[in-house]
Amino acid sequence: MKRLLLAAVAIVALAALAVGVSFWRAPFWWFEKLGKAGLQGAGLTRAVALGPRGPLVYWHGGSGATLVLLHGANDQAGAWGRVATPLAEGRRLVVPDLAGHGESGPADGRLAVGDLLQGVEAVIDAAAPGERVAILGNSLGGFLAMLYAARHPQRVDHVILLNGAAVRAAPGVQVSLLPQTREQARAAMDALTAPQSPRVPDYVLDALVRMAPGSPLARLLEWPLDEALVLDGKLAAFATPVTLVWGEADRYMTVDYAREVAAQLPAARLVPLPACGHVPQRECPEPMVAAVRRALADPPRAAGSAP
Repeated sequence: MKRLLLAAVAIVALAALAVGVSFWRAPFWWFEKLGKAGLQGAGLTRAVALGPRGPLVYWHGGSGATLVLLHGANDQAGAWGRVATPLAEGRRLVVPDLAGHGESGPADGRLAVGDLLQGVEAVIDAAAPGERVAILGNSLGGFLAMLYAARHPQRVDHVILLNGAAVRAAPGVQVSLLPQTREQARAAMDALTAPQSPRVPDYVLDALVRMAPGSPLARLLEWPLDEALVLDGKLAAFATPVTLVWGEADRYMTVDYAREVAAQLPAARLVPLPACGHVPQRECPEPMVAAVRRALADPPRAAGSAP
């Protein structure tokens, strides 16, 4: 019996070591698996829609008004794993892997912002046909939310930009989002996260460097942005209410950028999140969820509009 117990302990120890080595070598694979386990734990189901550049994986579930969650560049649907359960209370969630990201095609080759936008259109048509939706977008996902609402204003009740792009602007801190060295990766992460947040481990920085050359962001930057998709100078005519929920510690897309965007929109409200960086759903999920729930309950109105 003692030998069996020792053998069992040894097997468990070896398994734990193997998992630890795997996490060290491929942390982003594990981040995706753990994040999507969070989506599954929130009661969401994996589904596949047909997109113009290949299959599009998305997660959906819950009941009530539909909220679409769009992640940023080089991320995937699991980015919302920590906030899916509270956000699904009283509403239905649709959470895609953007085209060229996560499990969604195309897995390699050319990738343009227009491909991502068409992918969002395909997922919303498949998951919420004919419905009006609210869209919560982080970083690049915010830009896609704005583009979708500009193209389909009759389908969108509310856009929530979570440190999300809207117009082109010089970033606050000049860093490389496609780092070639650990030091460049460290500088980028320091700009994107709050100073008091835990420091990103070196092995994660090294994984960022390894994945950068073939990443979705690198593929996107190989092609110039289609000027027809640029919203600069067009926000005054934007019909959809926009709430900007903004991590104030983001030094790449600063809160000053958010103020400039809000000032150009007819119906907008800025909600700062103290001590949060560029990806609040990962860094400070509880205040982010509270801010989003308040925004969904009370969208901004244009000046002079009826209460």
